[in-house]
Amino acid sequence: MEHSEEELKNITSQLGCPEGEHGIKTGEMMHASNIGMTTSAIDALDLQNNQTVLEIGHGNGGHIAQLLSQAENLNYFGADISATIIAEAEKINQDLIPEGKVHFKLTDGITLPFDENRFDKIFTVNTIYFWKNPGEYLAEIKRTLKLNGNLVICFADKTFMQNLPFTNYGFKLYDGEEVKELLKNSGFTVENIRSKTEQIKSKTGEQVERKFHVVVASIK
Repeated sequence: MEHSEEELKNITSQLGCPEGEHGIKTGEMMHASNIGMTTSAIDALDLQNNQTVLEIGHGNGGHIAQLLSQAENLNYFGADISATIIAEAEKINQDLIPEGKVHFKLTDGITLPFDENRFDKIFTVNTIYFWKNPGEYLAEIKRTLKLNGNLVICFADKTFMQNLPFTNYGFKLYDGEEVKELLKNSGFTVENIRSKTEQIKSKTGEQVERKFHVVVASIK
């Protein structure tokens, strides 16, 4: 099915910052299509008891209970640029919020409203394409990450992404080496990069193979 340029731009806008009724459905779709990548990112965090973790771009938060089960007494913070998606994540995680283990913050996608050395672990899945100034954003991430803390960036490889019709509008695509270089230039030490492939259902319903990377970095 052919989409007009306007429709493709709208898809990009919703993926970057889901809004309204359509945004809620986009959040559900993203959760379903990203769960393999999200699980890989959570595994790479190697969470330990009593740690505080930040997720940038948490979507509808359907995976947060799974994350909290990885260790004892974890403290989760989610930062997102979409008020629609935060409201949805609060609804899905309403039983966890009163316990004080799950917190959500609306952010501007440029700065992070958290103190320095706040987090043991920070992770993000499928958001790097939308970072306006990756170097400055990584400086913000570095500021809020504890010494010896880990950052996990999970993203689909540009060879897969460039075949999607909407990525011409507002996406910056990367391969593993480019993200590695970006991290090094921002003062991170890249611990490892795992590249994986998975079968997912495309928007038009057929099975496609997606290649993605899980990059683990730290500050020493």
